[in-house]
Amino acid sequence: MTSQLSITRMIAALVVLMSMLAACRTDTQPGDDGILVVATTSILADIASNVVGEEGTVEFLIPIGGDSHDFSPSAQQAARLAGADLVVANGLNLEESMTDVLDSLRGDGIEVIELAPLVDPIPFTRPELLQETDGGDEAAEDENGTKDPHFWMDPIRVGVAATALAESLERVIPGGSWQTRAEEYTVEMEATDAAIVALIEGVPEDSRRIVTNHEAFGYFAARYGFAVVGVVIPGGSTLAEPSSAELAGLVDVMRGEGTRVIFAETSQPTILAEAVASELGTDIEVIELFTESLGPSGSGAETLADMLLGNAEKITTALG
Repeated sequence: MTSQLSITRMIAALVVLMSMLAACRTDTQPGDDGILVVATTSILADIASNVVGEEGTVEFLIPIGGDSHDFSPSAQQAARLAGADLVVANGLNLEESMTDVLDSLRGDGIEVIELAPLVDPIPFTRPELLQETDGGDEAAEDENGTKDPHFWMDPIRVGVAATALAESLERVIPGGSWQTRAEEYTVEMEATDAAIVALIEGVPEDSRRIVTNHEAFGYFAARYGFAVVGVVIPGGSTLAEPSSAELAGLVDVMRGEGTRVIFAETSQPTILAEAVASELGTDIEVIELFTESLGPSGSGAETLADMLLGNAEKITTALG
């Protein structure tokens, strides 16, 4: 056990070191030189910053802690978008309130790249509770009409996204070192993946059954051998509203599973998760994870690599 922890700490230290060396400034104002890249989310901005480096400035629209599913840019932000050399969006309906804005930018000749469709996205993996009530995964996919947009929960796919972004930058501004930095960032994501694998080795396979706030953990579950057995808010959007019957069904599932933890989100109120926990007793823990946004300074989730590793540490501690 000591040897495994030592290896995990060494890998984690490598990830932190690489994060410090990477160019990750997403809160600066554009200068006179270089390109301007505007990303919709802080997570996408972190990816973009690592590819753009010092050859430009990266900004993001949705504030730290904001909900990607329910955001509309201000007039000032719309002006920044119109002046960007490249706009980086997630796609697959994540920015569901910004669809018209992004379409308008394309119509005006602004280069817009949506990363999620380029990383071999997976269908929503419906929690077992919902499979029992809606006819299974096929019916669920018909209902959603889209694939899962939360690709950044899988660090290997993040590396693929960085490469796609570098290719887009090369088309817009030829001759930059985009591909070199994308390759370096891919190595960092591979190190993050290795650190997560080392962490979850301590979680028994029969304990890798989790309950989450909404369906944002499909990529994490697929990559690391977890099963999402229930969600507080059904569907891929945080804008959905669970019925009392759905919440009661979740309580029954958790009671049957013996689940003692609900993984909530820092970008969403925990009131529904707390209500479910109260139905099950005082020993049910609600643990907040970073899913839709990076964390503020001092949170330990200031970069995507840190966010993913920190989430894995919390999950491992809770289930191990």
